[in-house]
Amino acid sequence: MGNPGSLQPLDGPSPADHDASQEAESARHARLLGELRQELDDTNRGLIALHTELETTRLAEARLAAMVASSDDAMFSLDLDCRVQTWNPGARRLLAHTEQHITGQPADTLMSDAARAALRTALEQIRSDRRAESYACRWLRADGTEVDVAVTVSAMRDAGGGLIGYCATARDITHQLAAQAELAAARADREVMAERDRIARDLHDMVIQRVFGAGLALQSTAARLPHSEADRIHTAIGELDATIRELRTTIFDLHQPAQKAASLRAQVLDETSAAHDRLGFAPSVEFDGPVDAALPDATAAHLLAVLREALSNAARHAHASAVTVSIQAGGDLLLEVTDNGRGLDPAVTRSSGLTNLRRRAERLGGSFDIVSPAGSGTHVRWRIPLIATDPALTS
Repeated sequence: MGNPGSLQPLDGPSPADHDASQEAESARHARLLGELRQELDDTNRGLIALHTELETTRLAEARLAAMVASSDDAMFSLDLDCRVQTWNPGARRLLAHTEQHITGQPADTLMSDAARAALRTALEQIRSDRRAESYACRWLRADGTEVDVAVTVSAMRDAGGGLIGYCATARDITHQLAAQAELAAARADREVMAERDRIARDLHDMVIQRVFGAGLALQSTAARLPHSEADRIHTAIGELDATIRELRTTIFDLHQPAQKAASLRAQVLDETSAAHDRLGFAPSVEFDGPVDAALPDATAAHLLAVLREALSNAARHAHASAVTVSIQAGGDLLLEVTDNGRGLDPAVTRSSGLTNLRRRAERLGGSFDIVSPAGSGTHVRWRIPLIATDPALTS
């Protein structure tokens, strides 16, 4: 038997085994702590990324909200039943409805019948998974007045792509349409001036030459006629010369661009002054009442044409030494042209010029008459109503 003190216990781990076990446990704890630390680091990075993404989204939404709030365009959303859900300040400025008043109201509140039909067409395009075409129409303000707008309607969808409503944008195009109208008017003016130039050329190159040729032929004929008959020919030649002068004046006017009309008084005085050379004296002119304020430009053009014809008749046929022009504005507008000449021959009263004066008066709901006893001068009266004049008849 050996030394009892040197015997090892047989029923427990040795100190070396205990130390190894502790080292293994420590290593396992260290590994678990490392894995936990890694997991915490990964979680922290994920939270930071999520926070960054949420902050980016929040900033984007804030910018979008600021754009909607500051836009001059009307922007609002509609639910699937086409009731207003949101309403930006631009919509309030353009259409004058407050957000509190319009929210929950049908979009039809903003539209005329034609605009409702256009909106229904846009919504049908969206429901058919097509892009709605932009369109122009008129919408109604809160006070019932209309405004021209360009409208765009788009779909609002959820994350799964399902349709949850609509977004509408309306832009005021009043100034744009006005600019287009001005451009169209300028283009029309250019076309009118081109046509006026063509007419002026035709008058100069064809009509005046023919009238001039007729005058020369009459002069040649008059030289071979007795004195009494030659006088009548020379009178006709004088009429042709006056016609040529009027044609040249017309040609000059055709070459001038259209300008804003001067006052009616000024235009009447211009006409009577222009008649001085033909008459051999200046007609006297009288005004009574608010002549300038009473007559629209289109109707004034008719009056001036009548005055021009009456003065031309006096110069050609009356052999007068005095002509008086009187214009009175009251319930009616009355133009009177009176001369002290020899009066009109009955055949002349049926002339196309006098017929035209009568037609102008009748078109404006007025009347025309002429009193011309032989040897007692001529009195022309052209009267139209000022209140019931139909502007459509002046075109």
